[in-house]
Amino acid sequence: MTGIYNRIGPELTPVVRTLLILNGSIFAVQLLLSWTVGDYLTIYFGMTSDMVTHRFFIWQLLTYAFLHSVQNFFHILFNMFSLWMFGSVLENYWGSRNFLKFYLFSCFMGGFFPWILHNVGFHQGTIIGASGGIYGLLIAFALIWPNQELLFMGFFPLKAKYMVVILMLIIAFSGSGSNIAHMAHLGGAIGGALYFFYYNKLKSKIPPSLSLSRYLQKRKMKKWQEEMNRKIHVREEVDHLLDKISKSGMNSLSRKEKKFLKEASSKYYSED
Repeated sequence: MTGIYNRIGPELTPVVRTLLILNGSIFAVQLLLSWTVGDYLTIYFGMTSDMVTHRFFIWQLLTYAFLHSVQNFFHILFNMFSLWMFGSVLENYWGSRNFLKFYLFSCFMGGFFPWILHNVGFHQGTIIGASGGIYGLLIAFALIWPNQELLFMGFFPLKAKYMVVILMLIIAFSGSGSNIAHMAHLGGAIGGALYFFYYNKLKSKIPPSLSLSRYLQKRKMKKWQEEMNRKIHVREEVDHLLDKISKSGMNSLSRKEKKFLKEASSKYYSED
C-alpha cells in the first residue's frame, strides 16, 4: 500500500472517480425532482421486492445502489467517503476491471439478499443506497490489510479492522428511519466475502493464510501425516508379534492378535 495514500487519503482512481460523480449526479437529480414533481427515480429504480417479483423490474436489484435518501445527507456522505477511502486502494490492488466487478456484485447481493428474504416472509419497503457495495469493500479491505493504520476522518490514526467496524456502524445507523434496509448491508457483506474468496480472477490476490487451496493442501498434509503415524504404529505392533512368533510359535498368539496381523498384512504390507 506504500505510495497509495497521500496526507489525507488515497488518490482517486478512475472507477472510483466515475462512481463518485455518478452517485453525486443522480443524487442531485433526486433532490431536484423531490423539490418539484416528486422522486420518481426511487419509484422506478429503487429496489422494491414486489415490483421485482410481480412486474419483473429486475434492474432494481442493482440500480437501487445508485440512489440515496434525499432526507438523509449523512448516508450518501459516509457511503461516498468509504468508497473513496477503501475503493481507491482496492482498485489499485486489483485493477479497475476486477474492482468494478467486485463492487457491482456486492451491490447486486445487497439487493438480491433482501429480495430473497422478502419472498420468504421478511417484508420490507423500498431499498436505496450504496451501502451494500460499500460493505463488500469494507469486508475485502479488512481481510487483506487488517492492521494497516489509516487516518480516520483525516485526523485520528486507527487500524483498518477497527475503522471498518466504526464505518459499518455509522453507515448502518445513518440509514435508520429511512428507506435503507439493514439486510442490504448484510447482503453486500456476504456478496463481498463470497466474491473475495471464490472468484477465480481474484484468487491469486488472496493472502496465503486465507487461500482455499492452501487450506486444502494443509488438510491433505495432515491426513497424510496421520496415515503415516498409523502405519508406524502398525509396523511396531507387527514387529512385536513376529518376535513373539519366533520365540514361542504361532500358537502363542491370541485370536485377536492373529486377526490384527492378518488385517495389517493385507492392508499395509501389500501397498509397499
